[in-house]
Amino acid sequence: MNIYDFDDTIFSGDSSVEFIKYSLCKHPFLVLWCGVKGLKECIKYLFKKSNVGLIKSELFSFVKYIKNLDEYMNNYVLRYQNRIKQFYLEQKKDDDVIISASFDFIVRPFCEKLDIKHIIATEYDTKKGCIIGMNNKGKEKIVRFNKIFKNPKVNEAYSDSLSDIPMFEIAKKAYIVKGEELIPYEK
Repeated sequence: MNIYDFDDTIFSGDSSVEFIKYSLCKHPFLVLWCGVKGLKECIKYLFKKSNVGLIKSELFSFVKYIKNLDEYMNNYVLRYQNRIKQFYLEQKKDDDVIISASFDFIVRPFCEKLDIKHIIATEYDTKKGCIIGMNNKGKEKIVRFNKIFKNPKVNEAYSDSLSDIPMFEIAKKAYIVKGEELIPYEK
């Protein structure tokens, strides 16, 4: 089994940022209105009165107003599916696991197109417009991974970020991803 981060690892760029840009073109008023609410949470965060999960919840709360979200997401994926990196397409395996801090409703449609069965992402209630549980980042990725997989044998881990060192620590080999280049990570 190999584990991968999603954004800037197998997807070129940040899928959440691209989703907001895509949505800004389709629903500018909704995105801007929710952006203002997100900005308020950012200000609270500076005073330690908020957290990243709440900021993300507010920024993406426009999603609950999108009619036929499944079709909307399918169109989004069709627009950005060319962002999946070639190195991944060449080494993809059936038991790969994608572990991402991005929201599940953004990552899952890409993974379904790639026939990836195991996805662990930050959960988001698209009907209520709010995050469920904690932001899936750093150590939280491994907590969730271990809840799903009991005694897994992880051969390789891939990420663009050192915040994913917990992922690297459970793998036999680990790689930092820079564009299409894979740089071995020394534990």
